[in-house]
Amino acid sequence: MKNIFLIPFILLGFAASAQKDSTSGQFSFGMRSTISTFTDAQSVGLGSGGEFRIRITKHMNTEWYGDYINTNIQNLGYRHDGHIGWSVLFYLDKEPLSVGKVTPYILAGQCFDYTDVHADYKNVNMQRWSAAAAQGGFGITYNITSRFDFSALTQYMMHLGTNVETQVEHIDLGAPPIEGPAYLSVTKKSGASLDGHLLITFSVNYRLGKL
Repeated sequence: MKNIFLIPFILLGFAASAQKDSTSGQFSFGMRSTISTFTDAQSVGLGSGGEFRIRITKHMNTEWYGDYINTNIQNLGYRHDGHIGWSVLFYLDKEPLSVGKVTPYILAGQCFDYTDVHADYKNVNMQRWSAAAAQGGFGITYNITSRFDFSALTQYMMHLGTNVETQVEHIDLGAPPIEGPAYLSVTKKSGASLDGHLLITFSVNYRLGKL
């Protein structure tokens, strides 16, 4: 797991050595909006952030991003997620990123993430930091011009470690089958957990030049 943190530096070193590729070193900056769906409490979050890309070769790009996502959990509490991470993009086309053409790609990467969950009932708060989240998925890029593009991607992010889980429950009135008022239960699970969430991200990027 420790070796995963060396990968970004290896990629940048590879980009510096790939001088024969005219696309190597292209630098783009962009903004992103993210929809986050969770497996617990059936909630959907919305967020935004920024990113930049450093292209390594004709078919390989890197994406470095940060975003912040807010989730209203059925009006019973809220969840905030912050992500700072990177991904490697592999373009699945013979001539990727041509103007006026849709280019599909797959991606994989790693992320530092922060989660803060608050439950209104009994005013419960739980936080979690992690440097071992991993994501993978697929997307498409459409080059509007030679410098300006639009991207859409779907990826699953796994939190490899302690996870904060939520579940909607009902206060026991002692008179079944009548259910009491709903409340949000928050628990923290330790150990090896593969829980995560599905992220749908839309971004616009502008190529500034070459490094």
